[in-house]
Amino acid sequence: AAVMTPEQLAARQRQREEEEARRAKKVGVYVARAKACLDEDDYSGAIYALGEAGELDGANGEIYALKVKAYSKNFTDWSQLEACAEAADGLEEHGTEELKNSLKEISSALPAKIAETEKTVAALNEENEVKKAERREVFLKRRKTAFIAFGACAAPFAVFLVLAAVIGAEFMFTREDALFTVITAVFAVLALAAFIAMLVTAHKLWDASRNVKLNERNSSTKLGREYEDKNTQLKQLTRIYAVINNVSVTENVEENTLENTVTAEAEEGAEE
Repeated sequence: AAVMTPEQLAARQRQREEEEARRAKKVGVYVARAKACLDEDDYSGAIYALGEAGELDGANGEIYALKVKAYSKNFTDWSQLEACAEAADGLEEHGTEELKNSLKEISSALPAKIAETEKTVAALNEENEVKKAERREVFLKRRKTAFIAFGACAAPFAVFLVLAAVIGAEFMFTREDALFTVITAVFAVLALAAFIAMLVTAHKLWDASRNVKLNERNSSTKLGREYEDKNTQLKQLTRIYAVINNVSVTENVEENTLENTVTAEAEEGAEE
């Protein structure tokens, strides 16, 4: 490769600096527009402007902080919770303490929302587990019945098949009449009938076993899916709270201190 002269290197550096300055200026324009939209409660406009700014600068903590405000409508609406939680993740990585504190000052409703969601999740989980237990008992009985039926068909099939094979191989041509031929044919027909019955019962056994497994999956029922959705929302709300308040979710889930802190703040907010 050709070696660049000092003049060429300097020109390239100036070009890069100019491009960076133009990009930073565009980001500043979009951020200012987003702030103006937030002041006017135009959250859609703010989200659009911040999206454009984020395309230009993906490591700008202020953009992520403003996204949290825009997606949550200043912590009053959680219909875009997933996007808000993703913005909080960006804030955690790129934001400053000052930015996080600015959100903390306006997030007084967040602990109450988390506490409310926790109660909903607990209630849904309890109901879901009760329903699972009721279905589990029924499905296990069906599987046991299907297993017994399968065994009742598989055993005769094996016996008839062996008899047909032994008689056919050892005795069928030992007599001039067709006695052993008829006996072999009878056992073969019985084995075939038992095999067909075994296939039917095998399908029922597979279906019963499948229902036992599906019963343990929350995605298999409307109630289970509702629980999973609410639990996901709780985790997202907790992530947002943890970022704003500089709390480690992993550590506090183990020690239950995050839940206690949120509950305490929610109770304080209710008293006020």
